[in-house]
Amino acid sequence: MGQRSAGESVAAIFQAFLAKRSWSQADLAREVGVLVPALKKQLAALENQGLPLLREEDHPHVYWSVPKHWFPGGVVFHGADLSLLLRYLARAPRSKDRDRLIASTTRTLAAGPAAVELSEVVEPVEEAKHLSRIEDSATQRVSLHCRYVSSKGREGWRHLSVQRIVVGPPARFVAVCHRTDRLKWFRVDNVLDADLEHSQPFRKASRRDVDALVESSLDGFADTGSVLALSFLVRSPEAGWVAKNLLGGMVAECVDDGIRVVVTTSALPIVARFVVGLGEAARCETPALAVAVETLARGALAALPGP
Repeated sequence: MGQRSAGESVAAIFQAFLAKRSWSQADLAREVGVLVPALKKQLAALENQGLPLLREEDHPHVYWSVPKHWFPGGVVFHGADLSLLLRYLARAPRSKDRDRLIASTTRTLAAGPAAVELSEVVEPVEEAKHLSRIEDSATQRVSLHCRYVSSKGREGWRHLSVQRIVVGPPARFVAVCHRTDRLKWFRVDNVLDADLEHSQPFRKASRRDVDALVESSLDGFADTGSVLALSFLVRSPEAGWVAKNLLGGMVAECVDDGIRVVVTTSALPIVARFVVGLGEAARCETPALAVAVETLARGALAALPGP
């Protein structure tokens, strides 16, 4: 067995434990390329310097191991996983944090120029300015104090307890509004200012209530009315385009000369607007939907300029 310097032995020990968390003393000595007495000396020195080594005896064998999630200074990614990490970073919304992580990843990536240049050819969406604060509210269970523009264009400060975030696009989140003590949807890009406020108790909603709101919503909208099962028919050839551009939660079923679109939601106005946009290509099957569509259509006609 050849001679190794102390530095080479230490590097080999670290590499061995990164590859496998537990070794018999004899196998580890062979892996490192030193005799057992030299290995024991190096392990003792590393223990004194803080390496969390665990020693077990099962006569006549001795076993050395490190904790399952141990890694010196961070998390280790191997080969294809490192390339995969870079691919997802390139798709992430553009931000200083994203660019810093890409730079850190590419410095250690040995997958060739194509992987390094991926971040230059993938065009990500812009990150919403206050998304990190919104995430902190949800994960730390701390109230969010934010300046928000409502769907009606009204701007004002409010306290929210963020329960769930849907990355979109567009990015939205579900939160308990402290004004009404109700779960509501909010758009991230409508948040103009935001900070955590520990003086306002966080209001936790049940997972069941959050799930129910998300499942009954459509395109980030939930009404206070009943959850309804709605359906409408779309003729061919328009059915082909519609099937590929349904709102989340809508399901298309093939029928003669077109599709039937079904959805269970409280967002009746959103479905009605969708149907109105299809003009004569769509036909309502649900009476409540037909009434809502007629109301919107009559309003649109009434708003047209006269002859």
